[in-house]
Formats: sequence, structure tokens, C-alpha cells
Amino acid sequence: MRRAALAACMFGMLPRTAYAGDDWFSQVGFPGALQTPSAFMAPEGALGFGISRTPPYNTLYISMQPFAWLNFGARYTDITDRPYRTSTTGQSFKDKAFDVALRLYEGDSIIPALGLGIIDLGGTGNFSSEYIVASQRIFDLHASLGIGWGRLGTAGDFENPLTAISDRVRRRPGFQGGLDNTGTVAYDSWFRGENVALFGSLVWRPSFLPAWSLIAEFEGNDYSDEPATNPVEAPSRLNFGIGYKMSDDASLGVSYLRGDTLAFEIGIHPLIGVNERPSGKAYLPVLDKAAHPNYRRRLPDDEERQLGLLYDTLHYSGFFVHAMDLAPDGDAFTIWQSNAITDDPLYVLQFVGRHAANFLPERVRTITIVSMAGGAEAVRIRASRWLIEAEASGLATPDELVARSEFAAGQGWALDRARYTDLLHYPTFAYGVSPAIRSNIGGPTEFFVGQLLLKPYFTWQLSRSFSMTTTVGVSLLSELGRLTPVRSGSLPRVRSDLELYQSGSGNVYLEELEANWLFPLGSQWYGRISAGIFEEMFGGVGSEVLYRPYNGRWALSLNANYVKQRDYDQGFEFRDYEVATGHLTFYYRAPIEGIVVQTSVGRYLARDVGVTLDVAREFRNGARFGVFASKTDASSAEFGEGSFDKGFYVYFPLSQINKGLKGNGLSLNYRFLSRDGGQKVDDGRSLYSVYGHHSAGAIYER
Repeated sequence: MRRAALAACMFGMLPRTAYAGDDWFSQVGFPGALQTPSAFMAPEGALGFGISRTPPYNTLYISMQPFAWLNFGARYTDITDRPYRTSTTGQSFKDKAFDVALRLYEGDSIIPALGLGIIDLGGTGNFSSEYIVASQRIFDLHASLGIGWGRLGTAGDFENPLTAISDRVRRRPGFQGGLDNTGTVAYDSWFRGENVALFGSLVWRPSFLPAWSLIAEFEGNDYSDEPATNPVEAPSRLNFGIGYKMSDDASLGVSYLRGDTLAFEIGIHPLIGVNERPSGKAYLPVLDKAAHPNYRRRLPDDEERQLGLLYDTLHYSGFFVHAMDLAPDGDAFTIWQSNAITDDPLYVLQFVGRHAANFLPERVRTITIVSMAGGAEAVRIRASRWLIEAEASGLATPDELVARSEFAAGQGWALDRARYTDLLHYPTFAYGVSPAIRSNIGGPTEFFVGQLLLKPYFTWQLSRSFSMTTTVGVSLLSELGRLTPVRSGSLPRVRSDLELYQSGSGNVYLEELEANWLFPLGSQWYGRISAGIFEEMFGGVGSEVLYRPYNGRWALSLNANYVKQRDYDQGFEFRDYEVATGHLTFYYRAPIEGIVVQTSVGRYLARDVGVTLDVAREFRNGARFGVFASKTDASSAEFGEGSFDKGFYVYFPLSQINKGLKGNGLSLNYRFLSRDGGQKVDDGRSLYSVYGHHSAGAIYER
């Protein structure tokens, strides 16, 4: 009962956002109907969680749709009649797998959509399959027909067509066994095998009953070669099912499989990534000159009092003015600001520029708006006053305003030379509470144990560049006391003691207590020095230097840290292990579809040396889907089960739900196995997260 309550709370914390369109998550996570794939996919930005029971298998999956044409899935399959070899509690075997599906052609009213996928592309290969499938919609009927290799093709309807190219594809290598092979990508078995099989599905989603689906499918798997201990009977290759959408982002289903098996499933599939910025911006101000004379402001003659009114108006609207510069005999005005509303350069120019035009003396002809981030200049926007007023009056378009304004990189310490400086009073404070989940899936003691927490945080901004942050974890509901440590590999235990940290931290623990000093090193160069307790497992000192060319799509950073391992109770005590670690990281933001690639080279926490590749899809509302992998000089035997570090992460901005939560979000960062190779320390405030999106491209990606 306690575990059911914990799971219900965790699922209840998932974001609820509606979207138009059908979800296409099968019972095991890949795009499809029940047990067969489809070329139909969920809308981009969709995230799927699901649980299904199809004896002798129970499946828990997560499925991400970073693009309309790409689906990435990860899952655990509980093989109920096969024992977990290292379990001390007699639990059944848990198989881990990754899936990738591509839609090669979107399709139209005449030509069907075409998809290709690889199921269980690494690990044990117990469920490995490949497929090509075509899908077409005819009114309310969705039809799919495909060819399956591997497990999807065990029925062997006809000879593998690729044998016409080479006889080498007749042999399909199996899993070689041992820790050296788990977690490796089994590309040498893809689309191989003596025979293949047909599969297909029909899904009827009647327009007059939009919440219901009727499903019939024909499998290519005859269940003659299954990883279960006992033979899986399959009197029929036909499956039938009924699906029901409980809401826009939750569904359940019941099905009759293989002619003798009743199956159940439940899924939650919110749309978390959208290419629209969160709503909640304040209305753009009305230009005084365009208003009726009875509603125009009457400004004082004293220019300093005029600037004071501008300061108060912007502050009331959520814009924080750091400094202003207006020479007594000059015609140029500069204002340094940061805000909690938006980082859209056009909106900043419109909002601040219009207010400045309303309050500044008539002699001012040029307005420069400097956006601050982390205490340093990030972007400079320079525009003529008449152009700002023309756009506000409808005599010029926003595109003309952008085209005829100057957008440039920050200028280091230029703020300190302003006539009116230090307009913000320190210290300032920020605080809040974020929900969080700590979970352990696939362990030898229990398949799933978790913890539901609240994480109160408090940040002191002691000066423009210096801040301190404290985060505390408060347990609300936990089963982590059931965990036992997993030992695999011979590297220092920098992450594989995860169970000891999770179970030893108690109901209240200190997660973070760090100081960060961010400062400009010059135009487009930034620096950081950090110290304190960085994360759950390590604390120490660190530094970083970032070069972010304003007109480029790339950035380069170098960080270095000296850290020590924390004690298991996550208080103020430390263990004996200490290490110097650091990385050179190259960032690249692709010109299309929000792809961000990070490549890091350096020394990791276990003193191994190697490279990490991280590829993410970022949406304009701040959501992110990403995958990563690290390969170091540690051998597969030294690394342990899994061979090398890999995983995925999801970030959902809470501002999508409530604009007052800007800057907060829910994160899921998951490794299928927590091992010690390729592990980085979370060493303070990343400079790229502060300055990375401030570039010339931001004005065109708004």
C-alpha cells in the first residue's frame, strides 16, 4: 500500500499540459499499437511514461519525442519467471533496454508514412529487433504494415530480403555474455537473420467517440525464442485491444494477446516541449506621444527626477535597473537591466525602450539597453529613439526595429563607468520550494524504491557578482531504507555508493551550500570561482572560464575543481577520497530545431580520462530532452556492468504552468546503472547556462 501511494504521488507530480493529436506509445514504449510498431508518432515535445502487464513480462518505460521524426525510449522489463541472479530477496530478473525510432517519410493522403526502428539496441539483446513499417490513415482508421527482424521476425514468414545483397546477413550474432559486453551497442546484429516476418495493425479511433480506440494487430513474433525461463505459449499471432483516454495526457488499455493472455496498460504522456515562449509578459507600454493629451504624463523639469520615475516604473514591472548613464550635455542614454520576465531581445528593446522614450528628456536621441546576467554584461542593444517611437506608434514593424538596431556583445566592466551606478541594493534574497524525486530502479533488493521530497532553497545575492545558495532535502515519503549497495567494477566508488547516500541521508539532509562569484574577463569572456558543498556527494572548490562569441553558434569553456567526497549522512563531514578534476567543453547550437551539442574532454571523479558527448533538443519554452554517453580510459572490466556511462535527461520548466515559477523546473537525469567511470562533479553555477543563450541568433529565434 505504501509503495502504491509513493508511485501515485510521483506520477501525480508530472506536468499536465494538453495537446491536440493522438499519442502513439505502444505497451512497451516504442511508437506503435499494442506489441507492434508503427510509423505514426506522438507530437514533438511529448513525454511518455507507462506501465504494462503482459505475462510473463511487466514493463516500465519512458519515451521521449524530441522531434516529430525521432523517438527515443528506455525501459525495464520484469521477466517474472526468471530469477535475478544477484538478488537476496528472490525477486525476478530485470532487463534494461534502449529503443530508437525514425520516421523516414511523413506521408500524405496518397503515400503512407514510412518508419524504421531498432529495439533493444544494446545490453543483453533479449528483446532485440529491427523493423521497417509503413502507416496510412484512412478517415478514422489507422493502418500499419511492416517487416520485422530479430524478435519481431521469429515467425519467419519469408527469407531475409537482404540476403540478396550478402549471405553474411543470414547469421544473427547473439549476446556474448559477461560484463564486458553488457551495455554495448550490438550493431553487428542489426537487420540480420535467416528469416523475417510480417506484422501489421488496424487502429480505429472513431470521431464520434474520440476517447476510445479499438485495436487489432498481427504479430511477427511467434514467441518461440523468448528470454523467459518457461516456454511462452502463443496459440495465435492476433492481438485485440481497447484503449481509453482518461484525459488529454493519460490513457489506459486492456488487450487480449497471443490467443490466451489478458494484458493491461496505463500511460501518462504530457506535451512538455513547445516552441512558444511562456506567456505572462507584461503589456507593452503605450507611447505618451501617441496618447490623448489628457492622459499624457506631466514630467518634472529635473532630469534626475525623470530618471527616478523611469527606475520606479521599470522596477514595478519586474525590470531591475543596475545602472543608468546620461551625460548632462549628451544625447545618448544607457541603461543596465535584468528581469524576471523574459530574455527575448526584441521584447526587452520594446518594453524598456518605450518606457525610456516616455521619461527621458527630448534631447536624448539614442537609447542603449544592456541586459545583465550573472552580474556581467551579456547583450547590448542600441536603437535610435525615433525608431522606437515609430514602432510603438505603428509606423514601423518589429522586424524593421530589429533590422535597424544594433545588437552586440557586452563590454565587461563598462557598467562601473556609468554616471548613476549601484542602483540595486544588496543583499537581495530569493527562496522557494521545489518538488523532487529520488528513485532507484532495477536494484537486486527491490525493482523500484523511491523517495518523494521537497527541496527548500535560499539564495543570498550579496553583490552584483557574488551569491550563496543553500538547498535542503526534506523527505515526505520514502522506501530507500530497503536499498543495498551494488558492487561492480574496480574504480574508486565515486557514484556507485548511491544507495548508501540515499538510504543514509535521513529525512532531512543538506544537498547544497555553495558560493559563486561570476565576473567578466572582457568582452565575450566570463569567469567563475565557486566553493562549498556542490551536490549530494562532493564538495570543494572550482573555477571556470567561458568564451562565448556573440556572433557565433559555439562556445568554449574550461573548468577545474578540487573536491572531496561527502559522508553518507550528507551533513558537513567528508570522507578521505579527494581528487582534482576538470574538463574542456565545446558547445554548439545548431541553426535548426534547437539542437545543442556538448563535447567534453578531461579528467573525471574516478581519475579516469576520456570524453563525454551530450546531445539535447531545447524548446523555446525551456524544456529539454537529452542523451549522453562517456567513454574513458577505464576498461569495461574496470567500469563494471554497463561497459560505459550513458543515460538521458528531461527538464520541464515550471513557468509553463505558472509564470511566477520562472527559473524553476522539474528534472529527471537517469542512468540505467550508477557506476563510477565517466562521472563529473556538479561544480557550481555553469557559465554556459547563464550566458549561452545570449547570442546574435536569439533575436531571430524568438
